[in-house]
Amino acid sequence: VFRKTGITFAVYGEQEASERLIPFDIVPRIISGNEWRRLTQGIEQRVQALNAFLDDIYHRQEILRAGRVPRDLIAKNEAFLPEMIGVRPPAGVYTHIIGVDIVRISEDEFYVLEDNARTPSGVSYMLENRETMMQLFPELFQKIKVRPVENYPQLLRQSLAAVRPQGTKGAPTIA
Repeated sequence: VFRKTGITFAVYGEQEASERLIPFDIVPRIISGNEWRRLTQGIEQRVQALNAFLDDIYHRQEILRAGRVPRDLIAKNEAFLPEMIGVRPPAGVYTHIIGVDIVRISEDEFYVLEDNARTPSGVSYMLENRETMMQLFPELFQKIKVRPVENYPQLLRQSLAAVRPQGTKGAPTIA
């Protein structure tokens, strides 16, 4: 299916940035509504903590003064922007979009592999995977309460609009 539609991704960092088909598992990972609510609460808490960490790094720097995080670890990190010191973004949100990679390690336990606080390229794979699953197994989506994902672009737009600078007139242009 993906070969026909030409949906690929590039693997950067290799000798040649080769194009590969997007990953697709025909056996979906099923997460119950209760598990999803619990995960959502944990992820929201984690995002708040990441934003609080960045706020501290760019303002009070208490975590650095306390020696909890070595100053060099931050200063030498390519994502650290010294010109942001003292700058408070709209609504205090530093990370607007975070892709949290989660794995289930037991019946009731999940671990976070990593937080992707940059361009969420995996989102397009999720949207395309869902569309493909709906084409392949329409009866599955009619019988089971599967949470919708097609509203993601609208939710993203709302999230970005919510943190636009004060005084901005009209709807923001989001490309």
